[in-house]
Amino acid sequence: MTFAILALLLTVQQSDTIRINYANLLEIAEKYSPALKEIKFNINASRSGLAADIMSFLGSGEFSITKTENTYSSPPYSGISPWYSSTLNLSTNLLSSGNLFRTLSSYFDYRNNQVNLEDLRSQILLNLKTQYLNTIKLKKTSEAYTKALERSKLYYNLVLQRFKLGMVSKIDMVTAEIELKNAEINLLSSQNAYKKSLEQLRALIGVTDAGTALELEDYDPPVNVVLPDSPANIINATLRYNPSIKGSRGLMNAARTNVLYTITSFVPQVSFGKTWYYESSDLPEGLSNYNEKEGWTIRAYVNILNYPFSVLKNAELERAYSYRYKKTIYEAISKVRSSYEDLQYYFQTLELAKLRLEKAQSAYELASEQYKEGLISILQLMDTEASLLQSEVGLIEAKYNFTIAKENINYLAGMEVIK
Repeated sequence: MTFAILALLLTVQQSDTIRINYANLLEIAEKYSPALKEIKFNINASRSGLAADIMSFLGSGEFSITKTENTYSSPPYSGISPWYSSTLNLSTNLLSSGNLFRTLSSYFDYRNNQVNLEDLRSQILLNLKTQYLNTIKLKKTSEAYTKALERSKLYYNLVLQRFKLGMVSKIDMVTAEIELKNAEINLLSSQNAYKKSLEQLRALIGVTDAGTALELEDYDPPVNVVLPDSPANIINATLRYNPSIKGSRGLMNAARTNVLYTITSFVPQVSFGKTWYYESSDLPEGLSNYNEKEGWTIRAYVNILNYPFSVLKNAELERAYSYRYKKTIYEAISKVRSSYEDLQYYFQTLELAKLRLEKAQSAYELASEQYKEGLISILQLMDTEASLLQSEVGLIEAKYNFTIAKENINYLAGMEVIK
């Protein structure tokens, strides 16, 4: 019985905790995020809309059955009551240019919707990764400030002992106290920043239940990345996969389709069809009770006053979308070049941050020994401690800023060009 109660408590505890890591961000967000759920259903609706337009292009099928009953008439009604009528009509418009171009236009709209929704989905994932990395970065920073506070407490106690023995001045004692309070304030500030970032991550994921805790698994980003010598390959991938370019290209193709549709709108439209119809005082027992007829129609129509202006309007729109497509390419390439420069900067900063931390650790260890031997003052020791803390935080920021920059350039390229 006790074991069952413990198992139940553990299950409840597990259900109230969401464990998040760098790999399962999208999986968690798809489960909780309203924004991603909206995208999912919009994609399904767009796909169903395209299927409906394709069916309309292929033809139409209509069925109706009607019962007419006369309940009152003055003078009295002499006809048959009730009266049943039914119609089944099947027709095809395969030779209809209007239906053809409407279907093509619907297809391009569907593709544009797909691209836009996938882009929105990628943006949400990028925001999630960025927020997750920033939150982990703040957590690591808080840990660095915790270590700094421990160092400050250690040397505060050492200064206090020496002050009681008359080995250091009151100024050294006050300086140690100030340094200790600064370390406490820095830690509180970093912890507060971490909590705020965690709440922002919770909001992005879509977890609204205050009783549900987020547990972030530690993530140390790999930094052994070989950067390409130039952004040329990244730009080539961008031209093929960038969502903005793909969306702009789809709008341009849709505009060209509208031009062709407008130009050929005067082409005669031919439709074929067959109709089964039934009228009687009794319900039909089957299709054999129906009469049938079949035929075809041809129709040509053009508004001679409106036609040239419609063609001109759609032709100008096609030119506008063509130039928008070119502008989108230029903007995307510019963003990739800028992001690549940021990536190089963070990569170089990362290497320098590693070297700086090594030097700062050596300087701090040396200063600690020299202070214990009375060779340097507390101020000199605190300078090396401040340099060590700055180097620790600098390496943390360099690691995670580099990873964020890498994710951003992968998003711009539309694929994982840098792993």
